[in-house]
Amino acid sequence: MLTNYIGIISSFESRSLLKTLTLQRGISTVPIAGKYRAIDFPLSYMINAGIKTINVLTNKNCRSLRTHLDVSKSWGLNRKSGGLVIHNDDLATDAELLMTNFGDLWQSHEEMVVIAPTYMICNLNLKKAMEFHELSDADVTVIYKNISEPSDAFIGCDILDFNERNILTRVCDNFSPKKNINISTEVFLIKKDLLFSLLLSRPNREISLKDIIYRSKNNLNIKGFEHKEYLSCLNSLGNYFKTNMDMIKTANLKEVFFNENRPIFSKIKDSIPTHYLNGANVKNAIISNECYIKGKVTNSVLSRYVTIEAGAEVENCIILQSCTIKSGAILKNTIVDKEVIVEEGKSEGHFAYPLVIQKKM
Repeated sequence: MLTNYIGIISSFESRSLLKTLTLQRGISTVPIAGKYRAIDFPLSYMINAGIKTINVLTNKNCRSLRTHLDVSKSWGLNRKSGGLVIHNDDLATDAELLMTNFGDLWQSHEEMVVIAPTYMICNLNLKKAMEFHELSDADVTVIYKNISEPSDAFIGCDILDFNERNILTRVCDNFSPKKNINISTEVFLIKKDLLFSLLLSRPNREISLKDIIYRSKNNLNIKGFEHKEYLSCLNSLGNYFKTNMDMIKTANLKEVFFNENRPIFSKIKDSIPTHYLNGANVKNAIISNECYIKGKVTNSVLSRYVTIEAGAEVENCIILQSCTIKSGAILKNTIVDKEVIVEEGKSEGHFAYPLVIQKKM
């Protein structure tokens, strides 16, 4: 039964959540830990669970997503049957786009569906969730994480309440930090024909796929499966910054990226190793391939092809691809968008409200 699943990844998160960082890209393709993109996480945990057909739902402006996914062999999805399929159109919701393209899904032989977003960053043990779903009497399984201590990192996410039989009874927005709450990962396991029935009976075209499922809780048996490892949500610029800073911590890095049974895959690029030249001073940082480091880098994440000149200082920063930080530039708590040249001078943001140096349009 574990091979009887098809994947649906929804890339319909609002671009306004990450402000200027997503003017020219969707949240699905923002960089995480240097070389990875947000969509790599749901793609990887679906592949690691044995899913061989994955449908990506996105809006019409998806050039960066198509560019990232153009070599589907990076995820083992270059297949004659199934593989990776991108659906895009100028529609308001992922539910409407899925309904428009449901014929393709309906013709597939798989009977079960896994639905996941791109802005929830985690390395799910999806195979265990599948086993739980098949052994239970649930119509739908939703994956959640229990947050034991108050945290600003999940403001705006969905809180799930379950009764003593682990059945979903209430869904509400998380408006303020609370302890011992169940945060939804927005990952659902559901039968394909049941999903089709829910789509047909949706009250209007403006309702999202996850809300269609949530609203059916009084009529369906929706149970929860707990994810106990790392989780973050890219629903604000501060959370995006924090997620990348989290990856610098060894425990998080090992938990997310170094599980030999659940690797995270990304687009393969041939590039040379990073050069650390005389005078380079690098501490507690993630440095991607083909960077040139002459200056000082502390507690930061650098994507590919970044140059840090001698006399430049970078601390608590995220530097995206193909940037040059010139001699005399001092950056702290800053996100530098791709292909930006930062001249001499000081730029400093706050950890909760990082400064964004935007690339030229």
